[in-house]
This record gives sequence, structure tokens and C-alpha cells, in this order.
Amino acid sequence: MAPATPLKRPYAARLPPDERRDQLLSAALDLAIERGFHAITIEGVARACGVTRPVVYGCFADRTALLDALVDRSEERALSALAAVFPDVPADGDPTDPDELIVAGLDAYLRAVAADPRTWRVILLPPEGAPAAMAARTNAQRRLLLRHLRGLSDWGLARRGTALDADLFARAVFTLAEGAARLLLADPGRWPVEHFTDFCRSILVAMRPGAPPEPKPA
Repeated sequence: MAPATPLKRPYAARLPPDERRDQLLSAALDLAIERGFHAITIEGVARACGVTRPVVYGCFADRTALLDALVDRSEERALSALAAVFPDVPADGDPTDPDELIVAGLDAYLRAVAADPRTWRVILLPPEGAPAAMAARTNAQRRLLLRHLRGLSDWGLARRGTALDADLFARAVFTLAEGAARLLLADPGRWPVEHFTDFCRSILVAMRPGAPPEPKPA
């Protein structure tokens, strides 16, 4: 009787270094989303990609370097998406309607989130065990975005003749956008993008100077 043939690990195709690195980071991201950041290990990432540990060590010196690279990639992808959709403050004399600018910006932001939910999930709904560096960098980017949104609010409120605190208005819009994005990530079937943009447009209409007061409950 011929001896049994030992089982071998399935052969993983060779990839260029950049492609292999991206593959490993994607596997790490999947582990973080499914089981938390504590589940990211060199062995776990290697197993998920069908490669050996030395292949992973060939791209990342250790687990800390792997986590740092994952944070970097998530931040870069999110910022790239925001740069493409976040509106600039219009110049003097620009005929842009401020309400439509806000609605269009919200729509573009939510569609960017919907287009790359895995990246945005670790930013807006960070799994258990997320590195402290991720929270610190996310908060720093939030401050920069809020500062830019404050500039848009100053322009928009002056343009529409609405006497509101621009800082509070910017924070309200920012909170609405992030809250909408979290709901979209949690249950996109229940919370389509149009639900939030219609809601935002209704609020802005109600805030227009001379808008009829909201009826009091009976």
C-alpha cells in the first residue's frame, strides 16, 4: 500500500510587492471588521492570504508596523474621497445656492462612504481594540474638516440672510453627516442616501427667512 501523500498548503501566486502589501492589508482589515483589531496577527493575516509568515514579514517588520500601515491606508483613502467631494468656499459673486451646496456635499460624502464601506467602517465605527493612533488621527482630521465647514457656514448663512451661530451650524451639519454615514454603514437597506439628503433639504427650507412657523401640536 502506497504511503499517504502529506497535505500541502495551497500555493499562493507570486505578486508584485505593492500588490502583496495591499492584499495583506485588506486581509488585516477584514479581520479587524469581523473580529476586532486584537484578531490581527502575523499568523492570522498569512493564513487568510494563503501565504507563509515570512511573506508577511517581507512587507511588514512586525505586527505594529502592519497596524500602522493599515491606519495609514485607511486615512489616505478616506481623505482622498473627501478631497474629491468636499466643496470649496465659493468666491464673492458666485451664484451657487448655499442650501443646494450643503445638500450636494452631504450627498457626495454619503455616496463616497457607500462606495468604500470597509474603509469607512473602521473610521466611523472603529472595531474593538483600534490603535490609539487611529482615534488621534481621525480626531485631528475631523477638526480640519470642521474648520473648513465653518468657512462654508459663514458664507452660506450670510448669503441666505439667516441669523444663526455659524460655528454651531457647522457642528450641526457635521454631526448630521457623520451620524447619517454611521446609519448607512449599519443598515444601508433601511437608510438610503436620499433619505438623508431629503431630510437635510427640508430642514434648510424650514430655516429660510420668512418661512412659515411650524404648527404647534394640538
